[in-house]
Amino acid sequence: MKKILSLIAMLVVTATAFAETTNEKIVEDNYALAGNVLSPKAVTVNWDTQKLVAVLDMTTCSNTENERVFSVSNNKTDVANWEQTNGGSTVHLFYTKNAQVWTGTGMELYHQKFAVQYRYQGDASATSHYKEVTDPSTVTVVMDKTGISIDGELVFPAAEMPNLYGEGENQLYFGAGCGTPGYATYKSVELVTEKAETFTPVTLSTTDVANAVYNGTTTNYDAKTVDFVQYEEGKYKLVWKTLEAGSTIFGDYTIENITVAEDAETHVLTLTTTDTEGTWSNVNPAYGFVFGLAEGTKTAFTGFEGTCKLNETKDAIEKLKFKFNISIKGYEANLVFGEKAPETGINATTVAEGAATLFTVDGVKLSKLQKGLNIVRSADGKVKKVLVK
Repeated sequence: MKKILSLIAMLVVTATAFAETTNEKIVEDNYALAGNVLSPKAVTVNWDTQKLVAVLDMTTCSNTENERVFSVSNNKTDVANWEQTNGGSTVHLFYTKNAQVWTGTGMELYHQKFAVQYRYQGDASATSHYKEVTDPSTVTVVMDKTGISIDGELVFPAAEMPNLYGEGENQLYFGAGCGTPGYATYKSVELVTEKAETFTPVTLSTTDVANAVYNGTTTNYDAKTVDFVQYEEGKYKLVWKTLEAGSTIFGDYTIENITVAEDAETHVLTLTTTDTEGTWSNVNPAYGFVFGLAEGTKTAFTGFEGTCKLNETKDAIEKLKFKFNISIKGYEANLVFGEKAPETGINATTVAEGAATLFTVDGVKLSKLQKGLNIVRSADGKVKKVLVK
């Protein structure tokens, strides 16, 4: 696998990938209910990574209305009860192959139809949802963090069964003992566990110009390096290597908890963060003590904003630009990566027409300042030497 299949996908997509799936049988394969009661079986479920999957054959059912299929409860006794008398909360699945069913508004013909009903102690009635299936020989019922789905369609949302969906591990019971005897065949009933793939951080580096305004002095830099790191799903950080203001090198400065949003037209990524402090590392030993910096020291920042443009193959940074402000020992530092500050005054690379006349040291007239030593004669006749690096 390449280091980066698509940087856009790496930066924008945050869905969890699963590397391994394991199945734990709750009921033996091809178990025929055959009108019997299925004693409650304890099942511990963490909805973040697990789900209950039952594959059923309903062709073996009779023509009796509302045959029991199975129930899931947080109480071992109430799994078989309609009235939840032991503090339980239970979801029941019933099935009608072909029969008249009393609906409260009269008799109605149900054909290959599931009734999913939820009860809890203190509930005077039941919350019910229904699903008619087209192939009763193979029906897949999934109970996961979204709720109960039948043949891929969400029938009963988890939000309507809050007592069965606690955070972390839920002690539940799977059984069949409530209502009319059922004759479904369980092709398989399993607890499916999806183990999340270990995330591998991805680092992209870029070198570009930068500038810093520190203690009233503006300094441009021809080459500074920044690492753009995805360190977990949906989270990124910028590491300004060898951050420098004026002639002082402080160390590496890291801003974390950065999120990205892609512009659909330009594909430019906008960078934002909820953090207000950055962390120092590789602190310059010559200045660390003077400025109160050490490995892991945090310095507050303000005004962070940034963008990132990728190259056409989406595997490298074409242009990264961001800026922020920090205060070191009471002196404000305004830092910009990806852009130089415009030079002003005698250090400018051009001189306004009529304001001065430019010459080389050999007396050749120039239209603008050049690298090296320049002779500048101002409008009032004064002459200065200007060195452009």
